[in-house]
Amino acid sequence: MDVSRNSEVAASCGGLAEQAQLATRGLYHRASGVDGETGIDGAAEIYQVLGSLKLLSQNVARSLPELGTWLERQLWLGNLDVPGDQGGYETLITSVFDATAALARAQEVTVRLCQELATAQAAAKELSY
Repeated sequence: MDVSRNSEVAASCGGLAEQAQLATRGLYHRASGVDGETGIDGAAEIYQVLGSLKLLSQNVARSLPELGTWLERQLWLGNLDVPGDQGGYETLITSVFDATAALARAQEVTVRLCQELATAQAAAKELSY
Protein backbone atom coordinates (compact mmCIF):
# COMPACT_ATOMS: atom_id res chain seq x y z
CA MET A 1 0.00 0.00 0.00
CA ASP A 2 1.52 3.33 -1.00
CA VAL A 3 1.68 6.51 1.10
CA SER A 4 -1.24 8.19 -0.68
CA ARG A 5 -3.42 5.10 -0.13
CA ASN A 6 -2.42 5.06 3.56
CA SER A 7 -3.50 8.70 3.82
CA GLU A 8 -6.84 7.93 2.15
CA VAL A 9 -7.48 5.00 4.47
CA ALA A 10 -6.51 7.06 7.53
CA ALA A 11 -8.83 9.89 6.47
CA SER A 12 -11.63 7.42 5.80
CA CYS A 13 -11.17 5.71 9.17
CA GLY A 14 -11.00 9.09 10.90
CA GLY A 15 -14.30 10.02 9.27
CA LEU A 16 -15.87 6.73 10.33
CA ALA A 17 -14.63 7.22 13.89
CA GLU A 18 -16.12 10.72 13.94
CA GLN A 19 -19.46 9.41 12.63
CA ALA A 20 -19.48 6.71 15.30
CA GLN A 21 -18.78 9.29 18.00
CA LEU A 22 -21.59 11.53 16.77
CA ALA A 23 -24.01 8.60 16.59
CA THR A 24 -23.23 7.35 20.09
CA ARG A 25 -23.37 10.88 21.49
CA GLY A 26 -26.75 11.34 19.82
CA LEU A 27 -27.91 8.04 21.29
CA TYR A 28 -26.87 9.17 24.76
CA HIS A 29 -28.68 12.48 24.35
CA ARG A 30 -31.78 10.68 23.09
CA ALA A 31 -31.74 8.06 25.85
CA SER A 32 -31.16 10.60 28.61
CA GLY A 33 -33.51 13.23 27.26
CA VAL A 34 -30.89 15.99 27.49
CA ASP A 35 -30.58 18.90 25.09
CA GLY A 36 -34.28 18.89 24.35
CA GLU A 37 -34.39 15.33 23.05
CA THR A 38 -37.62 13.47 23.70
CA GLY A 39 -36.03 10.37 25.21
CA ILE A 40 -36.64 6.73 24.42
CA ASP A 41 -40.18 5.98 23.33
CA GLY A 42 -41.00 2.73 25.08
CA ALA A 43 -39.74 -0.82 25.38
CA ALA A 44 -39.88 -1.52 21.63
CA GLU A 45 -37.49 1.33 20.92
CA ILE A 46 -35.12 0.31 23.72
CA TYR A 47 -35.10 -3.19 22.19
CA GLN A 48 -33.99 -1.68 18.87
CA VAL A 49 -31.40 0.55 20.53
CA LEU A 50 -29.93 -2.38 22.46
CA GLY A 51 -29.76 -4.38 19.25
CA SER A 52 -27.87 -1.56 17.55
CA LEU A 53 -25.47 -1.25 20.47
CA LYS A 54 -24.90 -5.00 20.40
CA LEU A 55 -24.05 -4.88 16.68
CA LEU A 56 -21.78 -1.89 17.23
CA SER A 57 -19.99 -3.75 20.02
CA GLN A 58 -19.62 -6.85 17.85
CA ASN A 59 -18.01 -4.76 15.13
CA VAL A 60 -15.67 -3.14 17.63
CA ALA A 61 -14.74 -6.58 18.99
CA ARG A 62 -13.91 -7.74 15.45
CA SER A 63 -11.84 -4.61 14.74
CA LEU A 64 -9.61 -4.70 17.81
CA PRO A 65 -7.51 -7.74 16.81
CA GLU A 66 -7.08 -6.23 13.35
CA LEU A 67 -5.61 -3.10 14.93
CA GLY A 68 -3.13 -5.23 16.86
CA THR A 69 -2.21 -7.14 13.72
CA TRP A 70 -1.70 -3.87 11.86
CA LEU A 71 0.64 -2.59 14.57
CA GLU A 72 2.69 -5.79 14.52
CA ARG A 73 2.85 -5.75 10.72
CA GLN A 74 4.03 -2.13 10.72
CA LEU A 75 6.69 -3.00 13.28
CA TRP A 76 8.05 -5.88 11.20
CA LEU A 77 7.93 -3.81 8.01
CA GLY A 78 10.01 -1.12 9.72
CA ASN A 79 7.29 1.52 9.40
CA LEU A 80 7.30 2.43 13.11
CA ASP A 81 10.06 4.28 14.90
CA VAL A 82 10.91 5.78 18.27
CA PRO A 83 13.73 8.33 18.45
CA GLY A 84 16.91 7.10 20.14
CA ASP A 85 16.63 9.71 22.87
CA GLN A 86 13.24 8.19 23.80
CA GLY A 87 14.51 4.63 24.13
CA GLY A 88 14.81 3.58 20.49
CA TYR A 89 14.01 0.05 19.38
CA GLU A 90 13.52 -1.39 22.88
CA THR A 91 10.88 1.24 23.66
CA LEU A 92 9.25 0.60 20.29
CA ILE A 93 8.99 -3.15 20.94
CA THR A 94 7.61 -2.55 24.44
CA SER A 95 5.08 -0.01 23.18
CA VAL A 96 3.80 -2.29 20.42
CA PHE A 97 3.59 -5.22 22.85
CA ASP A 98 1.72 -3.09 25.42
CA ALA A 99 -0.66 -1.78 22.77
CA THR A 100 -1.47 -5.20 21.32
CA ALA A 101 -1.94 -6.67 24.82
CA ALA A 102 -4.30 -3.81 25.71
CA LEU A 103 -6.23 -4.37 22.47
CA ALA A 104 -6.59 -8.07 23.31
CA ARG A 105 -7.93 -7.21 26.77
CA ALA A 106 -10.28 -4.65 25.24
CA GLN A 107 -11.58 -7.30 22.87
CA GLU A 108 -12.35 -9.62 25.81
CA VAL A 109 -14.22 -6.84 27.59
CA THR A 110 -16.11 -5.95 24.41
CA VAL A 111 -17.15 -9.57 23.86
CA ARG A 112 -18.53 -9.63 27.42
CA LEU A 113 -20.32 -6.33 26.71
CA CYS A 114 -21.92 -7.94 23.63
CA GLN A 115 -23.17 -10.81 25.78
CA GLU A 116 -24.63 -8.44 28.36
CA LEU A 117 -26.30 -6.32 25.67
CA ALA A 118 -27.82 -9.47 24.18
CA THR A 119 -29.22 -10.36 27.61
CA ALA A 120 -30.62 -6.85 28.04
CA GLN A 121 -32.10 -6.94 24.54
CA ALA A 122 -33.79 -10.28 25.23
CA ALA A 123 -35.29 -8.85 28.43
CA ALA A 124 -36.47 -5.74 26.59
CA LYS A 125 -38.12 -7.94 23.96
CA GLU A 126 -40.17 -9.59 26.69
CA LEU A 127 -41.33 -6.13 27.79
CA SER A 128 -42.21 -4.91 24.32
CA TYR A 129 -44.54 -7.74 23.28
